[in-house]
Amino acid sequence: MKLLLVFSLLIPSMVFANSSKFQQVEQDAKVIEASLSAHIGISVLDTQTGEYWDYNGNQRFPLTSTFKTIACAKLLYDAEQGEINPKSTIEIKKADLVTYSPVIEKQVGQAITLDDACFATMTTSDNAAANIILNALGGPESVTDFLRQIGDKETRLDRIESELNEGKLGDLRDTTTPNAIVNTLNELLFGSTLSQDGQKKLEYWMVNNQVTGNLLRSVLPEGWNIADRSGAGGFGARSITAVVWSEAQSPIIVSIYLAQTEASIADRNDAIVKIGRSIFEVYSSQSR
Repeated sequence: MKLLLVFSLLIPSMVFANSSKFQQVEQDAKVIEASLSAHIGISVLDTQTGEYWDYNGNQRFPLTSTFKTIACAKLLYDAEQGEINPKSTIEIKKADLVTYSPVIEKQVGQAITLDDACFATMTTSDNAAANIILNALGGPESVTDFLRQIGDKETRLDRIESELNEGKLGDLRDTTTPNAIVNTLNELLFGSTLSQDGQKKLEYWMVNNQVTGNLLRSVLPEGWNIADRSGAGGFGARSITAVVWSEAQSPIIVSIYLAQTEASIADRNDAIVKIGRSIFEVYSSQSR
């Protein structure tokens, strides 16, 4: 697998893509919005050309578990600054358990390193592991401060798991915009915030995600690679952020957010798959 690291030498200025290229993606999004009575936001960035396209890209959506990439990037950053030791251990208590903690629930009474907690939350979306990280960093506000420091003025984290997944309409807490999160991922994976070792580790965690096989990975073009992080929450919230690339295709950063729908999780997953397939077709057709 070609590592993303080799693409991080230059981040071009962003330019808006020719909308005709994404006409089918937009059409598919509108059809899905209507059929699911949902609100959908999408952002796509070609890291080589700086070309981007969005659909409701500046509107707010619940972060859900897509915040975990940022929290673990903050851990890596603080470690590089000498402010935290990722090998330090935290004793796991029964009181630490929250809904969906598949790794941590088996380790009550044991100790876990912060590094291993990030691996757990990034690869299985373990919520108790995420809270361990947030507590070590200084709380949700420390993640928001980090975002402002690296230029993200929109994304905010206000609560911990599982409250942050509430997803109530009009609540600004624990939200992002598709465009903001794509730009932030671009900075974290290809910018100057993290060292190359830090970028490589963040990529490793995302590549080894175990809970997204039925989303974009299920329609990834042959020969392509993916590093991703998904999320789900109340009021129909469902989301995924991803970087996809191949030998012939420079990294594409994608964010897809759904909210305010009564659709089943299966239908929301299918919506992400359909939108992802349309996005991949844009770039697959270019390389034929």
